[in-house]
Amino acid sequence: MNAANYVEHSLKLRHRLATLRWSLPVVLAVLAVLYEQGLGRWIHDTFGASQYFDLDILFYATIVPLLAFLTLTQLGRWLDQKEGAEQHARASQQWLAAITTTSADAIFSLDTQGRIETWNRGGEMIFGYRREEIVDQPFTRLLGTGEAAEAEFRWLMAEMRQSGQVRAYETTCHDSTGRLVWASLTAIRMETPDKLPANVSVILRDITERKRREEEVQKLNVNLGEQVAERTRELAEKVEALARANAELHKLDQMRMEFVSIVSHQIRAPLTNMQGAVERMESDCAAVNLTCKRMFDVLSQQTNRLDRLVSDVLSATRIDAGEIVLHPEPISILPVAQQIVNQVRARASDRPIHLPTKPGLPFVFADRERVAEVISNLLDNADKYSPPGKPVEIDLRADETGVILCIRDRGKGLPAADLDRIFEKFYRVNGGDDQTAYGYGLGLYVCRKLIEAQGGRIWAENHPDEGTIFSMMLPIAR
Repeated sequence: MNAANYVEHSLKLRHRLATLRWSLPVVLAVLAVLYEQGLGRWIHDTFGASQYFDLDILFYATIVPLLAFLTLTQLGRWLDQKEGAEQHARASQQWLAAITTTSADAIFSLDTQGRIETWNRGGEMIFGYRREEIVDQPFTRLLGTGEAAEAEFRWLMAEMRQSGQVRAYETTCHDSTGRLVWASLTAIRMETPDKLPANVSVILRDITERKRREEEVQKLNVNLGEQVAERTRELAEKVEALARANAELHKLDQMRMEFVSIVSHQIRAPLTNMQGAVERMESDCAAVNLTCKRMFDVLSQQTNRLDRLVSDVLSATRIDAGEIVLHPEPISILPVAQQIVNQVRARASDRPIHLPTKPGLPFVFADRERVAEVISNLLDNADKYSPPGKPVEIDLRADETGVILCIRDRGKGLPAADLDRIFEKFYRVNGGDDQTAYGYGLGLYVCRKLIEAQGGRIWAENHPDEGTIFSMMLPIAR
C-alpha cells in the first residue's frame, strides 16, 4: 500500500467511525420506539402485563446486546484493517527511507518556503554538505548566488504550482567548495489530504561526467570538422593540380602522337623513294654482279623492315588515340590467308608454307584489310623465328562461335612466363644484342588490339614438339 492509498483508507475509516457514532443510538432508539408502540403494546393488550414484562426482558436482554456485539465486531474489523494498513505504510516508509538514504542521487525535500528539510547520503557525496550544514538552508544555496539563481528558483516553483512536477530538467549547481556540478533535476509536489501548502520532493542526479563527455565529443566533432575541411581543401588543391598535370600530359601526349605521325610520314616518303630506286636499279642495270645482287637484297630487306616499323608505329599510335577505323563485313578468311601466303612466298621463296584447303568454313564478321594485316604480321614473325628451310604451318577450323586460324613456327618456343606478355606493347622476349631476330615489340601488340576491336581474341602456346603456335579467333557472321 502506497502513501496515497493509505491516506484514502484512513479517510474512509474516519468517515465510518463518525457515521457509527451517531447512527448506533439512533438505531437503538428507533427499535425501542417501534417495539413499545407496536409489538409491546399488542402483547400488553392481548396477554396482559405479565407477558408484556417477560417480553421486555427478552427484547432488551437479547436484541440490544446482539446489536451492540455486531457493532463492536465490525468496529474491531475496521481497527484491524487500520492497523494492518499502518504497518504496511510503516514498512513502505522504512523501505523508501532506506532507498533514499543509500541512493547515490541527492534526494531531499523542501518546505513551502523553499528551505531544505531533509538530506540524504547521496547529497552529501555529490555536494559535500553534511546534513546539519544544509538543513534549513534555502535551495538557492545549491543553485548558486545572484539574480540568476533566484530567477531559476522562482521558475521552478511556478512550474510546481502549475503542473505539480518538473522532470529531467538540466541545471548547474555548486558544491561546498564552489565547484560546478551539472545535475538533472526532478521535483514533485507532495499532495496533502487537508489541502495545506505542499512540500516538494527533489532528486538531483549528477551528470557532470556525462556533460564532460558530451563536451569532449562536441570538441572532437568540431576538430574533425576542421580536419575534414582542411583535408577537403588540400584535396581540392591536389585535384586542381592533378587536373593541370593531366591537361599538360594530354597536351604532351597529343604532341607526341602528332610528332610520331609527322615523323612516320616523313620517314615513309623517303623509304618509298628508296625502295623504288632500288627496284629501278635492279631492273635497269645491264650487268649485275654477285656483290651488287647481295647489296640490292640487303637494301630491299632493310627498306621493307623500316616500312613495316613505320606502319606498326602508325597503327599503334592510332590505336592508343582511339582513332582506329574498322569496316567489318562478312568475309571468308581462307582467301585472305591465301593472298598473304602468296605475298610471303614471293619474299621468302626458300620458306615452305603449308596452307590446307578447307572448303565450307563459315564467314566471319571482320575488316578484310585489318585481318590481312594481322595474318601478314604473324607470318612474318613465324618466318623470322624459324630456322632456314623449316616449314611454317597454317591451320583453319571452326567451332560454334568463331573461326580459328593457327600459325605454327619451328623456333625454340617461348618461356611459359612470356606467353601472355608477348602481346604487350614494346615487350621483347630477348631484348639484348644477341637476339637472333630484331624487332620493336609493336607488331603483336597491334595484332591483339586489331583482333580484340573486332570481337575476337588472340593467344600463343608452345607446341609439344617444337616451335610456337599463334592462334586468332574471329566471330562468325550472323
